[in-house]
Amino acid sequence: MLIFEKDSNIFVYRVAGVAINNKKLLIHRSILDDFWTLPGGRCEFFELSKDALIREMKEELNVEIKIIRPLYFVENFFNFEEKDYHELSIFYLMEFHPNAKLILENDTFSGKERELGFENHEFYGKELQLIFKWVDINKLEELRLYPLFLRKSMKDIKPYPEHIINHDD
Repeated sequence: MLIFEKDSNIFVYRVAGVAINNKKLLIHRSILDDFWTLPGGRCEFFELSKDALIREMKEELNVEIKIIRPLYFVENFFNFEEKDYHELSIFYLMEFHPNAKLILENDTFSGKERELGFENHEFYGKELQLIFKWVDINKLEELRLYPLFLRKSMKDIKPYPEHIINHDD
């Protein structure tokens, strides 16, 4: 995966999916976190970003998705667990196959991911439970949803990709 650490700084190349169903946005979090994000993950070397999102949805939810189009190219800066992150992200509008009943018919459901760690320049991980939830787009500002720009931008998705510079302070 494309993630590099130097001192207390971390660079990440991430991809995320925007799924909207009945005016609700799909968000997720690990059972260890107290905040929400959009589903997705880190790209691997030489992996196309859209292919990374397809892979992540298959790994986390065991479902096939259709990529519609890119929505945001994001330069994201934030602090997490006493480390400063510089994250480049591509956010895609995506759809689930109509037979993905678990995804489309339940407000909350579980998925899985490898919990990541970094030690001696090596990554390791064990399986970690994820919580997925459909949330009314008009209630996003009430949540701890990151990156922060998503709380407002989901109400007015543009018909063209946007370049976003986001600082979560």
